[in-house]
Amino acid sequence: MFTERKYLSSISGIELDNYLNHGWYRMGQIIFTCHFLFFENDLYSPIWTRLPLQGYAFRKSLRKLKKNIEQKFRVEIKDGLVDPAKEELYQLYRRNFKGELAPTLLESLQDNSTFNVYNSKSIEVYAGNQLVAFSFFDVGEKSIASIQGIFHPEFARYSLGFYTMIQEIEYGLNRDFHFYYPGYIVPGNDRFDYKLRIGKKEEIEFYNLKTRSWKKFIHFSNKNIPVEVVGKKLTTLGWELSKENIPCQILYYPAYDARIFGNNSERLLESPLFLNIFNNLFEQPKFIAYYDIWKEQYIFCHTIVRDELHYYFEYSNKYDKYGSQHFLDFISQKSRLLETEHPGDIAALAKSLQSLIKMKN
Repeated sequence: MFTERKYLSSISGIELDNYLNHGWYRMGQIIFTCHFLFFENDLYSPIWTRLPLQGYAFRKSLRKLKKNIEQKFRVEIKDGLVDPAKEELYQLYRRNFKGELAPTLLESLQDNSTFNVYNSKSIEVYAGNQLVAFSFFDVGEKSIASIQGIFHPEFARYSLGFYTMIQEIEYGLNRDFHFYYPGYIVPGNDRFDYKLRIGKKEEIEFYNLKTRSWKKFIHFSNKNIPVEVVGKKLTTLGWELSKENIPCQILYYPAYDARIFGNNSERLLESPLFLNIFNNLFEQPKFIAYYDIWKEQYIFCHTIVRDELHYYFEYSNKYDKYGSQHFLDFISQKSRLLETEHPGDIAALAKSLQSLIKMKN
């Protein structure tokens, strides 16, 4: 599965370390992992990152930033509690934020619960007695995970959001922690690239989905990320189909993660991209192909559409527009017609099916 999530009633430090080590992260009280992300009307692959702390030292520019801020502001480290001052600053930050944030800080961090499952700490930055920035981070046995950073818009020039990350790292260094997890970056969208400023490419690591292991970021390549692999494979198949004059269309499929929301059907399609074959003959996808990056094979399927659009109503509001390339109903695989490494095999079978379909129609 590309997306998994769990609701936990408790979690130990060792358990948190283990989840983080396998590319998991938490949002609210949920801990999850994902390898595709629909963000700002496009599809991306989030890349999970971490910073090994043993042997790490702040480079000169980070030491200078840290010194300048600590000469102007007061900094405190406390237990991670949501209080009125933080909620007020969160609302101010949210009004100026370009994007979507949870309505309240309590909902963002704890799903409106008064109890926090995680062992959280906060970095708090003050100008006099005014709270101007804060961050929350979770503490494991030997790992810490940065969860959220908030700063006053009028103090944006001081890079306080980035500074709280530096303070989180220092917290880990002072306590002999092994890893700092800042979350994911999104190749193709630079909004999250600030997380790479915490270290050199030789120091930062990324989670390699193929090997399910951590690699040095200096070896990272965009061409190997899941969304690029799947997109190129489907484009190649599309060319093979076009040689046989078989119409097709690549479609986004936001419901690929439906199973994590309680729908346990084994046959639900779990690919965020698929090729709709014979799209000139059928109003809804009937024959599709997708690429399974785990098996490294194309899958050619006969499918049925389950009319449950209301389940993804939020997606319909975003994507159900004229010319949209997002298919919003659930798709079940009625039968798998072919699994192969070779796109030409699917093109040949589709050509045979095309003759039968035309005869039937």
